[in-house]
Amino acid sequence: MNKLNFKGYYKRNLPHIQIEGCIYAISFRLAFSLPKTILDKLKNDKKLYEENCKKLEGEQLKLYKDENSKKYYEDFDNFLGKYKNSANWLLTDEVAKVVADSLHFWHNKRYDLYCYCIMPNHVHLIIKPYRKNEDYYYSISEILFSIKRYTAKKCNKIFKREGQFWQHEHYDHVIRDVKDFNYQILYTLENPVKANLISKWDEWEYSFLNKDLCSATC
Repeated sequence: MNKLNFKGYYKRNLPHIQIEGCIYAISFRLAFSLPKTILDKLKNDKKLYEENCKKLEGEQLKLYKDENSKKYYEDFDNFLGKYKNSANWLLTDEVAKVVADSLHFWHNKRYDLYCYCIMPNHVHLIIKPYRKNEDYYYSISEILFSIKRYTAKKCNKIFKREGQFWQHEHYDHVIRDVKDFNYQILYTLENPVKANLISKWDEWEYSFLNKDLCSATC
């Protein structure tokens, strides 16, 4: 795994840290797929996280950020998996194919694609962004903007609808080491099993694992 040697910062409602040469676990979802009560809880958790960060420093701060990052990611995902009143548009074969094709399109162009899982109302994605030029890497926001813009137009056409398709916000987690990498790969692939949609991860037709790339990383 690469050393964590450069930080870039960007923010919407959640804090996002992008580190040069690192692999990311990313989750993004359909628009309006969570109720306000859950979104308010997540915002309150983020506020508490930021307040606690101000009280810590050094190794304590690093450990707290690592633990909180994983917890927030899993809490967010658990809410998405358990909330049954959201649209399940991504279960439609034609729609899932549009999303999958778009994820594969940027492989070897803007990122290395390690793994993904397309769930009924959200997507898990593990990528390593490429260097864009001498000074910058492709940002996760830039990558997702391209994917969301293209797929939203195509999927809305399939459903004969207009309006917002994806939630603007996303969640990303910096994969810190090989142990974390293996955990995130398994977590992504096991998502439909955890949601009781299948019994074994390889039964899910809307997931992908780049075995060669993952083996080289491990």
